[in-house]
Amino acid sequence: MTSIIFITLIGFCAAIIQTTGGFGFGSLFVPLVSMIVAYRYATFISIITCMFLQISIIIKYFKKIQWQLIIAPAIISFFTSYLGIHLMVGFSSKTMAILLGIFLWILAIYLILIAPKVRLKKNIWAELGVGAVSGFTGGMFAVGGPPMVAYYDSVIDDPVTYQATIQTFFFLTSIAMVTEDILCIHLSLKIGMLALFGIIGCLIGTFVGTKILQRISMKTVRKIAYIVMLLAGTYNLIKGIL
Repeated sequence: MTSIIFITLIGFCAAIIQTTGGFGFGSLFVPLVSMIVAYRYATFISIITCMFLQISIIIKYFKKIQWQLIIAPAIISFFTSYLGIHLMVGFSSKTMAILLGIFLWILAIYLILIAPKVRLKKNIWAELGVGAVSGFTGGMFAVGGPPMVAYYDSVIDDPVTYQATIQTFFFLTSIAMVTEDILCIHLSLKIGMLALFGIIGCLIGTFVGTKILQRISMKTVRKIAYIVMLLAGTYNLIKGIL
């Protein structure tokens, strides 16, 4: 019962972060849920739980989706996520935590200090690059958001359009990652139950988060994303070292 309450609350909090900052679900969800199940199961639960958030956002803001910014990065990420998942299976939880922490810190520093001076443009090469990195980190850490945040943050100025587009991208890539996870790991009834209650918490958090999103600016969305990266990176480094 304690595990069920815990995962429901984490799903709720992670969904609010994801629906306001554009990403962050896996950054919060995976490290905490890996305290009660193995890391590989925590990533699976995170991905499949967050898919329900993505579906609800897609339905609500379907007309705002910028499909031309999704197709190329989604296609390349299908291939790189496969590589990330297979590498993840071979590492220990502590090693994964350290690698994720370093990755999030590097990206947060880029977004805070360098990204404001570098304006990415809408082109196929940028989309393929961020899609490849997103697929790899999504498969390995269940955190594919930061690279796409860096790109969409640069080319989209409306918070709702940003959310609709980035969550659609995540949904498409999540389909591939869930398929790979099912083939690579052995699932049990316990994992299914935890995923169910994670989904319940996630859906409630999504409802709350979308209400908040309608009342904030893109500048605030960016600040939330940066803070999530730094906090998640710090947490993972501490967890991996101790």
